[in-house]
Amino acid sequence: MKCSIVNIGTELNLGIIFNTNSKYIAESLAELGVDCNFIYTVRDNEEEISVILKESLKHSDIVITNGGLGPTDDDVTRNAVASALDLKLLRDKSLDETSLKFIKNIKSSDIKNRLLRQSYIPQNSIPIKPRVGSASGFIINLKPEKKWIFCIPGVPKEMKSMLDMDVIPVIRTISGSKSEKSGNLVIKKSVLMTTDISETEIEEKIKGIVKEAEKINVKIGITAAPGLIKIILVSRSDCEENCSRHLRRIEGKVRRKLREYIYNKNNTSISESLKRAITRKNKNITISVAESMTGGLVSSMITDVGGSSEYFLGSVVSYSNYAKNKLLQVNSSSINKYGAVSREVCLEMACNVKKLFNSDFAVSTTGFAGPGVTEKNKEAGLVYCCIIDPNDYRQVFKKKFTGSRIDIKYRTAQFILNKLRISIEETID
Repeated sequence: MKCSIVNIGTELNLGIIFNTNSKYIAESLAELGVDCNFIYTVRDNEEEISVILKESLKHSDIVITNGGLGPTDDDVTRNAVASALDLKLLRDKSLDETSLKFIKNIKSSDIKNRLLRQSYIPQNSIPIKPRVGSASGFIINLKPEKKWIFCIPGVPKEMKSMLDMDVIPVIRTISGSKSEKSGNLVIKKSVLMTTDISETEIEEKIKGIVKEAEKINVKIGITAAPGLIKIILVSRSDCEENCSRHLRRIEGKVRRKLREYIYNKNNTSISESLKRAITRKNKNITISVAESMTGGLVSSMITDVGGSSEYFLGSVVSYSNYAKNKLLQVNSSSINKYGAVSREVCLEMACNVKKLFNSDFAVSTTGFAGPGVTEKNKEAGLVYCCIIDPNDYRQVFKKKFTGSRIDIKYRTAQFILNKLRISIEETID
């Protein structure tokens, strides 16, 4: 199946805000094995939206619009869809409660009527009640043409909620019901999460596997973000057993090629993978962290998972040299001689935080996130990370990350948490 994504909002066309919705929707579709063949961005203009909707229906089985469903005058998506399909807009009173949920004791009938615009949807469409926000969505099934239209809000958190909870389940059903000569088409997918490896490196390492996968109808896609690359495997077959077997075969080959770069699958975070590694050991493992340039991000990511208090003892964010010296007892002579961003200082940070918390494992980070650099002959993106295990085995990693300041901090946190996961898996029996 093919899908067009239509992003609606004049602010997008003017470049005032980033269009992150397309990425999220396209990735979600790819995980279902649905190809996104066109992505449009349209102003808040009823006529232009109608034109693009008609064009999308010519080339795609599914059209997902996002944006333009609020109560203001420039929210014209529902009108544009109704106009394009020659349908009437009808009020669905079951949507009134959500349309008005942010306004209590409304005295102005004008405001109430304006908010109730969100209760109007094209005739014969299926309403979608919002769990987040007040803008309702709707689904239209064009039965003779076997086409589907999904209209959802454009505010990212509202879009994600409605897409994940209401749209994806329907698309999963209809994409799996398409038939081929041999019967119903079965689609299965697996998403492998990787870090500390580039998209280009992955492509080079698995290029032979991609060709092999194509022969058994398994498609391999790659999506990239700073510090995180997803490898999406989608298997299609008219036989469920073959579909599963082909997927397992290709996933196994990819895993053997990439090994430690893969930290988990199916959108599991690095912190969840770390917790899983600790849980599998069935030991009372403890961790402490000393951070400089990551500014508490490593600790924050560890504690994103419930139950992390069982193994995470605490951290010291020693951002300044003063904090490194006074709180972590890093020797001033080491800082003066080697610089705050150095192998020697990074190692001292890990040693001292391990001693401070009496933890099994200790992690430290120091580096230059940029754009400015304060030490001679050291460039932005230079990072040192250290891990010390219960046997006092010490590993110091020197890395050179690229990207924005935020990118470099995130890449560093992803990298060292993955290394910590590996160290825990390999160290304690």
